[in-house]
Amino acid sequence: MYLVQVDIQGYKGINHLVLNLNKDNNILIGENRWGRSSLISALMLLSLDNLFYQFSESDFFCDEHHQLDSANIRFTFSENSENELKLEYYFPLNTVCYQDPNLMKKVICYQIKAKQQNNEITTEHYFTDADGDRIEINNNEQLIKLLIMLNPMMSLKNPVNGNTLPIDNQPLSSYYIEQLSSQLTKHSQQFSPQDLAQGLVAVRALIEYYLVDKNERYHYKNIAKKATPTNDEWNSLERINDLLDELDNDYIRVILMGVFSAIIIAKGNNQLLPHAVPLLILEEPESQLHPIILSIGFRLFKNFPTQKIITTNSSDLVSLFSLEHIYHLIRGPLGIIAMHIGEKGMSVADKRRILFHILYRRASAIFARCWLLVEGETEVWLLRELAEQSGFHLGSEGIELIEFAQCGLKPLINYANNMGIKWYVITDGDMAGKKYSDTVQSLCPKGGDVNHFLTVLPARDIENFLFKHGFSHVYKLAGFGSTAHIDLPINRIIHKAIQRSSKPDLAIAVCDDAKKRGAGAIPSLLKQTFYNALKLAKASNQNILPT
Repeated sequence: MYLVQVDIQGYKGINHLVLNLNKDNNILIGENRWGRSSLISALMLLSLDNLFYQFSESDFFCDEHHQLDSANIRFTFSENSENELKLEYYFPLNTVCYQDPNLMKKVICYQIKAKQQNNEITTEHYFTDADGDRIEINNNEQLIKLLIMLNPMMSLKNPVNGNTLPIDNQPLSSYYIEQLSSQLTKHSQQFSPQDLAQGLVAVRALIEYYLVDKNERYHYKNIAKKATPTNDEWNSLERINDLLDELDNDYIRVILMGVFSAIIIAKGNNQLLPHAVPLLILEEPESQLHPIILSIGFRLFKNFPTQKIITTNSSDLVSLFSLEHIYHLIRGPLGIIAMHIGEKGMSVADKRRILFHILYRRASAIFARCWLLVEGETEVWLLRELAEQSGFHLGSEGIELIEFAQCGLKPLINYANNMGIKWYVITDGDMAGKKYSDTVQSLCPKGGDVNHFLTVLPARDIENFLFKHGFSHVYKLAGFGSTAHIDLPINRIIHKAIQRSSKPDLAIAVCDDAKKRGAGAIPSLLKQTFYNALKLAKASNQNILPT
């Protein structure tokens, strides 16, 4: 089974949050105030160490406006596949499951309810039915324990303190090495036993890094007479990743799970049931890993056949996953909102465009509060510089400049709307700009004024606009070597300047000229555009429309 939904009310720093998860990888991003620590704390109530956890006073939500005296956390588990609950080890849980009409699968809802009254705190653990009502059964605690033992939540950031990792229980046992070697070499004649052996050294180092106490990890390496993995070993792991991605082989993934399970057993915390499949939490893995090692390790981690919940601030890590796996969590006035596109949020073609244009080329844009969408790459650099000179520091305000001509405006706005990212568009005044303006009007948030999301330049393009608003001498000098009157149409003068220079060079010349003359030289329409984008960015955390 896997965790399909978490519904939290009144717990620690979370007033309210409903988080719908997928069964593979769940990448959670957001600014510091989105409630990461509180969410992970709630999820860890599903760990073997927290069975039947009893709430304390500090577990109830409290801020400057509210102090709640009750808390509810509901965990909804779904079948991974049809008839999974008919398997022998899951069969006792059939008494508390029901058919979900949306998922078309059987689900189990486990609820923790706590209340404080008259200096006393009571905590209840029970299952609920399709209507949310408590299921009254005699073996309630026994079934809750079984559910968690089969699907224990494990955090991979904070390794436990304890005795030295037992050397006689080698995590990468000969059985798993032989099985993995057999399967990989079967599918790739070019994959040598040496490659596998080197790759597994890197695998072991990565997993131990998150599961073995820091002091004991050093001791373990000394016993094994092995320092950190070499470049050759990291390269071998990368070749393993390439083969795993290409094969998409379920049996190999089961073997990988065996490797991981052996590590967990070696960790020596709680003994896992033979059919247990842990749910894994990994907090900000980028904090102590080099980006290259992070990339190699997480390509392998993705292939583990278990549900994973990862919090991160790394654009390098985010770019390794699919758009459907990324969740943007925003703290709003009524609670935390989890934004994501879901499986059917966008067309396949649009997702492909966003994947290439945003995730592969500028993944940092995923973390932005607001996108300032411009037609071309020249405008990206030009407007960023002019904004700085106008006193608007876009980067520090969470505003990302993105050109939309190659990707298309509609996919970018659709994705931004789905992910809770504000957006603002600046277009040329030509026919193409008119079409872009129509797109903005059609996708403008309900109840929003289009003027809060769009600037149309009163010229055919950015060069013509700047020429007419104080920078004609820059283009004349570039095209004709003089700032004197030239008896030619504006378009001809600009065309000549571009021929003799280039659009990027002319953009630099405009910015240099503006810097010399001061912020007063920058057109007021551009300053208003920067201000409008800034208002949207500041409204982002409150999830409200600008006024």
